[in-house]
Amino acid sequence: MNKKKKKVVLVDIFFQHLAQTGIKTYTDNLLTQIEKYEGDSFTFIITPSKESINTSKMFKGKTARWKNLWFQWRYFTHKLFILPLLSIWYKADIVFSPDILSPIWSIGKRVSVIHDAFFWETPEHYNKFWRKFYLFLLQTSVNLGTEVITVSHYAKASVAKYLSTSFITAIPTGLDLKIKRPDENEQPPLPKPYFLHVGVVEKRKNLKMLIEAFAVFLASKGSDYLLVLVGQRGPREALDDFDGVLSMVKKYQLENKVIFTGYLSREELTSYYKFAMAYVFPSTNEGFGLPVLEAFSYGLPVLIGPQGALQEVGGDAVLVSESFDAKDFANIMLRISKDPQLYGSLQQLGYRRLSLFTGQKFLLSLTDYFNRISNE
Repeated sequence: MNKKKKKVVLVDIFFQHLAQTGIKTYTDNLLTQIEKYEGDSFTFIITPSKESINTSKMFKGKTARWKNLWFQWRYFTHKLFILPLLSIWYKADIVFSPDILSPIWSIGKRVSVIHDAFFWETPEHYNKFWRKFYLFLLQTSVNLGTEVITVSHYAKASVAKYLSTSFITAIPTGLDLKIKRPDENEQPPLPKPYFLHVGVVEKRKNLKMLIEAFAVFLASKGSDYLLVLVGQRGPREALDDFDGVLSMVKKYQLENKVIFTGYLSREELTSYYKFAMAYVFPSTNEGFGLPVLEAFSYGLPVLIGPQGALQEVGGDAVLVSESFDAKDFANIMLRISKDPQLYGSLQQLGYRRLSLFTGQKFLLSLTDYFNRISNE
């Protein structure tokens, strides 16, 4: 009996040369799950190789304008010409682009992962000519048959308002996260209790409001608390909000209360997670919210604003402020600091919620989807 031929999935990770935020985490997790794949339905081909991505440092961090232009030229050349040719070379059944944009032609089915609706909802954060060209290519690719995955049902509803297609499927991502607790002899990184936020300092993260909320919290609770902001400047000048956040810290005279750690190693970051009082995530615009799951794995209560994707991921395991007003967010900071029973309840609910978003479930949903579209 002839052995069933595996379908070829060509996975494009070129954007990893530049990616620093959610797309990077999504793609890194995707590659981890692919490495664990033992099924007999698919062969996954990664292009470019992980090794070439890891050794290339040219586009990492804050880059000069000429480097950004050089990357964009390489990126669009890759998408429009190189990737289609690779699909022919590898006889791909599916060309999978986890970084939003698929080529406008290739052999096999084309699938894009659109993580959010930022391009449409916040046009002021992008160069208008670049944005127009990018969205033109995206819509053209979709018009020519590219199917779309989103990372949450909230993201699906958001994207569907702007993208002309009926082929959008929500496949929530997942992470392989183990429960992590402090070791018996482990010491906290700071001498006082602290709230924690991890992520690049971008405008949509709403950190200026968080600083104001923290000031309100301190005025009500007392000064024996800190706020720790882990992360670097936003990768693009239009999105970066570091200077604005710093000005808020100075305005409320919180220089000794707000800690900017910058980049941390995984070991250092783990220590900050383990000993935090709670994770604060007031972002106004997210497609999924992987930091929520990360915080759950450390047993942290998670405090969010009324943002759809974060509420979808967090469910009943997050504490949601009534609005994005600083006083409302300060109220939930006060609640978690005063109520040990609420703290314990959210911790247990977070552990349970985490089990719904595993890497294994994510890859199973993805391969089921690939099977379905390749048999249509």
